[in-house]
Amino acid sequence: MDSPQEPLQEPSPETSPSPTLHPKQLAIPLPLTPHTTLHMQITTLDTSNLIFLTSTDPSSSGSQSALGSFVYAMPNRLRPSDPLCTALYSQTGSIEFANRVAKILARRTEKPTYVGCSVVFGNPTVEEEMAGVRAVVDEVVKMMHGEKNG
Repeated sequence: MDSPQEPLQEPSPETSPSPTLHPKQLAIPLPLTPHTTLHMQITTLDTSNLIFLTSTDPSSSGSQSALGSFVYAMPNRLRPSDPLCTALYSQTGSIEFANRVAKILARRTEKPTYVGCSVVFGNPTVEEEMAGVRAVVDEVVKMMHGEKNG
């Protein structure tokens, strides 16, 4: 009575949302936070960007991290310098970082951007958090320009 399941097939290039659906992964040290590494998974599609961010440090090696926040930002056609952003899932410790990254990337890439973020700063200063945002944006933009040129 049970019919055999058909194997899943890869989408053809004609039906795939983008010819390059392979996420890129990258880990960089945070500039002002010693021994903390920021991990990124970046997927660029023709119509949007999908970025996942998390951080690790030696003191939290055995503990589990929270899911973090998930936000969506899109370019604002009426005011290009002020992208629209909304939280799809909000976690207190990471929502502001996710909002900043999503807005900046939506403005720079001119594409809707989803950002999942569980980056944890111990006792962050404004300088540490802004250095983290700058590091993420610089690496993502550099990677996207490399895809266009390469």
